[in-house]
Amino acid sequence: MELARPIERDLRERFQRGDTDAFDDLVGPHLDTLYTLCLRLTGSKEAAEDISQDALIKALANSARYDPARPFRPWLLTIARNTCRDRQRSAWLKRVVVLIRPPVDPSADTFDDLAAKERDALVRSALATLPVAYREALALFHLEDMSYNEMSEITGTSVAALKQRVRRGGRMLKKAMERMYPQLLADRIG
Repeated sequence: MELARPIERDLRERFQRGDTDAFDDLVGPHLDTLYTLCLRLTGSKEAAEDISQDALIKALANSARYDPARPFRPWLLTIARNTCRDRQRSAWLKRVVVLIRPPVDPSADTFDDLAAKERDALVRSALATLPVAYREALALFHLEDMSYNEMSEITGTSVAALKQRVRRGGRMLKKAMERMYPQLLADRIG
């Protein structure tokens, strides 16, 4: 949900001056996207929650550095992306479990729903094996449905490079799936 242009511009200017109420109003529509991006990049619910909080704290602490002439969402997601990368470089994240399966309530899901959730979990675990740049490109493009221009603004990478990362990342993901779950692919063919 995008705020009306004049209202959004006023909020961005107030936030840049340190108004925390304006920050609350600006960040509200983007909280789900922020968390989902962190989850896609880390593969861990706990890490995504921590990093989302860290990104919000960093954004608030750096309000004076924000340019109100620019959209808020890419700025916030860039902070989240960089925070994810910083965390991934640390030894702490390497100890975090990459794939956490949610508890299954058989009464709430049909067999098809459970099968889809299982496939999603397998794809997430294969995605977690890719280098960060490719995992990030695939997550932003396919999972967050961002345009290449939006991705470029967030990552600081050219559109051409991002297109290449999405293509290569897709091939790498397919190979990872074939290597990790050959039976899954055999079942699809058979």
